[in-house]
Amino acid sequence: MNKTALLILALVLAHTALGQVDVEHRRTVTLQTGFPLRGDEQANAFGYFWFNQDQYPWTNTALRVIFAGVFADGELSYFLPANTNIAVGVGLGGGLYIDSITPYRNGEMLSKQRFFGDLAVGRVFVNESIPNPTPLPLNLRGTYSATGSWYRKTDTTSDFTIPDDYLTQSLTAELRFGGIEPGLTARRGAELYLGADANYRSGFDAFGRNGALLPEQTKYQRVYGSLAAKIPVQLTTFFARVGGGLGEDLDELSAYKLGGNLLGVEPFTATVHGYYTREFFADDFGIANLEVRQQLTAEHALAAHLYGDWAVLKPVPPAAPDWDNIFGVGAGLSFHALWNVDWLISYGYGINAVRDGNRGGHEIGLALEKQF
Repeated sequence: MNKTALLILALVLAHTALGQVDVEHRRTVTLQTGFPLRGDEQANAFGYFWFNQDQYPWTNTALRVIFAGVFADGELSYFLPANTNIAVGVGLGGGLYIDSITPYRNGEMLSKQRFFGDLAVGRVFVNESIPNPTPLPLNLRGTYSATGSWYRKTDTTSDFTIPDDYLTQSLTAELRFGGIEPGLTARRGAELYLGADANYRSGFDAFGRNGALLPEQTKYQRVYGSLAAKIPVQLTTFFARVGGGLGEDLDELSAYKLGGNLLGVEPFTATVHGYYTREFFADDFGIANLEVRQQLTAEHALAAHLYGDWAVLKPVPPAAPDWDNIFGVGAGLSFHALWNVDWLISYGYGINAVRDGNRGGHEIGLALEKQF
């Protein structure tokens, strides 16, 4: 298994949990992997244990912990006694290989430009739940975070200057209206999400191929938005998401990442079935995902899935800033078996993927999830 990819998306999963203070009781183990049937990429995988508890460890607090072996993240929220709609909190996280980079050009892995990245992050935040007449929750959140990044070359990296170790300070503003319950069997939810961040990197220098270093970008900004819904109609569930992001002064480290069969890893890694995981590094992008799930038996014991994905993107340097379209389709089969575990086996076909000089990429995905 590709060490640089193992658990690399757990940080993104942690980020998606931060758009609002989640007080739902959760004890969830999730494992996912995706591997191509043609091409030189190795299997990509991540897994984590998600612990969530309200009124713990003290009254007026909520604790969330995500543990993924080489990565861990925890967040403690405190609800103000005078106004429990407002929470203040702190978070700590970090891990190995989380910020690693594996670039591709025309579907070929650039092994001499891969490098490992480790990080540690601390943050403070204010979250406000705004009362509104709809049954959907409305949350605003402001976060200040400081992230330390450390980089190492791989065994194959040569003639390439890796980034120096540096510190990133970030200010993030988020709005989340509604929500979609996480989980392979979740059937309901509607969500509007908007997020923007401004970032400053100190101690950061240009990196890239020796003699052709990328410009040094100490400041960068991103804006991301998505609208999604899961709608059950008898034994059929329809899921649709449209979203997109705009960036300024982005590079491979700060870019939006697109590609792969892995599910539920938005906002900064977008699923496009049939492509390598994180195959595309985008400065600006738009995306649409559609899933139709048909239960073949009652209580989610067996279900069939159909997927359709479309994305338009402008890559970050050193790629040419030309807009491109990528399309993916897929199918899957999920079932409930073996110690009350939910399983999903999926196949994705990347219509525009370049593999061995031909068009069309094939990827198999496997996911399992257990709720306690």
